[in-house]
Amino acid sequence: MEDFLGGRKKKNIGCEFEEQNINKRLNAKNLFPKCKSIIAIGVPYGEGYKIPSFSEKGLLSVSSHGEDYHKRVNLLLNKLAEEIMRKVDFEYTACVDTTFLIDKEICKSAGLGSYGKNSLLINENKGSFIYLGYLLTDIETEGDTISEDDICGSCDICVKSCPNNAIFKKGGINPKKCVSYLTQTKSYIPLSYRENMGRQIYGCDVCQIVCPKNKEILNRKAREDYSGLAVDLEELLSISNKDFLNKYGHTAGAWRGRNIWKRNALISVGNLKIDSMFNKVKAELQSPSDMIKIYAAWSILNLNKSLAGDILFSYLKYENDMVKNEYLKLMEAKL
Repeated sequence: MEDFLGGRKKKNIGCEFEEQNINKRLNAKNLFPKCKSIIAIGVPYGEGYKIPSFSEKGLLSVSSHGEDYHKRVNLLLNKLAEEIMRKVDFEYTACVDTTFLIDKEICKSAGLGSYGKNSLLINENKGSFIYLGYLLTDIETEGDTISEDDICGSCDICVKSCPNNAIFKKGGINPKKCVSYLTQTKSYIPLSYRENMGRQIYGCDVCQIVCPKNKEILNRKAREDYSGLAVDLEELLSISNKDFLNKYGHTAGAWRGRNIWKRNALISVGNLKIDSMFNKVKAELQSPSDMIKIYAAWSILNLNKSLAGDILFSYLKYENDMVKNEYLKLMEAKL
């Protein structure tokens, strides 16, 4: 794992959400010094999920359905710890996707699944729609013996289906091209990646939806209403921070904040060619945020390049060098 992480770093295909100190990530004692064993759990989700069909709305990943899974899995972990304490007194730390440790590697080592070519952990019975969590404990116990299984074989459906070709042919992923990552990063999104983001506001489920290992899960009758994952793009352009938190604060994707969702809404409007929102997007050229301005410029150019070009040209004299240079680049680009 150390060589793998080091190789990713050398190839510059890591991302800003990862702890940069590789050695720190590889030892659970760096987080919980008393750690002697790790108890991992997987919580299935997404049963019966079908992508909401609303044609002019943005889309959240199914991982953002319902209450934030971090809270749900953390609650289950603490309940599990309480049950174990009925038998043995011990100390622990509950972890759900927010530490510097490598969650998927820990859960793979615990036998919850094997890596798919899309780099996700795939359970033979539950597929890849599983939330991961674990307890770092001071309990002394023997570990499980886990075999290394090639769960994908010759299947490469996810490789061919990835919107931005982020999945390598032999497995593994370039996170900087992954649409899920692009919806979350605060870094500049290259022009060539934006069209393939489609209408995603947070996350992306494509590689999981097409995976044969998830077919049975997705084909089951849905017991939950997933329509709330389709979000109003016009609302996202005008929503206040308070209203954003009131409406979406309970979801797993809300941690990235209103402005990132708003940026993604601008990209979605441009990709969906929602001409009726031209003036709404144009108004964002006067946003106090330079980030919002440059994505609004990209969006209106996708809606009406001729009209948008004249508007952007008239705004050049009012902008700082960064925004001005971006406008000029966009007007020259073949959008």
